[in-house]
Amino acid sequence: MYIFWITANHPPDTGGMARSSERIVNGLRDRGHSVTVLHLSENDYSGAADNGLVVTSGSRYQAEPERLFWQYRDAMAGSVIAGFGGNHAGYYAVIWARWLKRKSLVLYRGNDFDRIIHDLKRGWITHAILAGADLIGAVSTEMATRIRTLRDKPVLYTPNSVEPAEWTLLKTDIARSEKFRESMGRPEKSVIAMFGDLKSKKGLDIAHALFTTYEFQERAMLLTVGTISDMMNEKLASGLGTAWFHVPFQKRENMALYYAASDIVFLPSFYDGMPNVLLEAMALGKIIVASRAGAFSDVIRDGENGFLFKTGDMADAARTMNRALNMKETARAAMIESARKTIADDFNPSKEIEIIEKGIAEYLG
Repeated sequence: MYIFWITANHPPDTGGMARSSERIVNGLRDRGHSVTVLHLSENDYSGAADNGLVVTSGSRYQAEPERLFWQYRDAMAGSVIAGFGGNHAGYYAVIWARWLKRKSLVLYRGNDFDRIIHDLKRGWITHAILAGADLIGAVSTEMATRIRTLRDKPVLYTPNSVEPAEWTLLKTDIARSEKFRESMGRPEKSVIAMFGDLKSKKGLDIAHALFTTYEFQERAMLLTVGTISDMMNEKLASGLGTAWFHVPFQKRENMALYYAASDIVFLPSFYDGMPNVLLEAMALGKIIVASRAGAFSDVIRDGENGFLFKTGDMADAARTMNRALNMKETARAAMIESARKTIADDFNPSKEIEIIEKGIAEYLG
């Protein structure tokens, strides 16, 4: 099978989307498929090309996207044209496939659907993709259902994945995490952690309410690892005081320390896809408390391998967090084992690639 893969996120870019793109491309290649990648990066990686990877600078593709079609049309001939993300990558995949009389696949991963379709200036991109794509991939069953209400065409549930073997805690990680907890100033308290680019959609307001309105500061600390706005920084500092500890954005290789220091990973998103944080934390045996947004309900079975609360409901979030904090050790151990098994069995790269591969074969020939 020949696949021309268009993406705005791919190494040397960093972040979850870039890692997912690389993982899927490598997985398809490992199964014997020929995959050429057109990387529409916002960064300038001019001249970087390796093993079918074509990298273009942001200024180049933004100024002359039509040039890319003419430059790479021969590489696209005979291929399934795939857009990784429902942004310009997905849009180009659809229109170029139509011009070349090829089949197109667009994979939605989360924000690219929810954010763009509600944007009055850019929403047309989503509708153009849904109208023109031959096959659509959705990272959650809930997203797949919403897409089907807009267009009567094949929609494939294509979950995210992580490699479980890459997410294990070493003795050195645990030892370093213990020292880190001491440096937070309240080592006897439970640590509730949030990770990533913590924009408003990630629910930091709900975390703030837990520690102010519901007084969780008496028994826990909030650890944030990633990026937050200046306004939220001031709000957390004034509202939580010493019950909050912040660590700036970290590289992937440093994350094990902060996961190890956490007792509960909190995901109170208002909307989301299937973030790497969810899968990584479960693979590491962390207790998850999450909203029912996005793909969280596809991964978490409430009370078995994690906890779920009603999206946006602060009172339910507080009740659910209390359930997690009050767990007996035997129940906690069983939940940790169930979480690890869920990732190993259902959200591993082999399963992810198999779903995409079978979908292409069944719907696109």
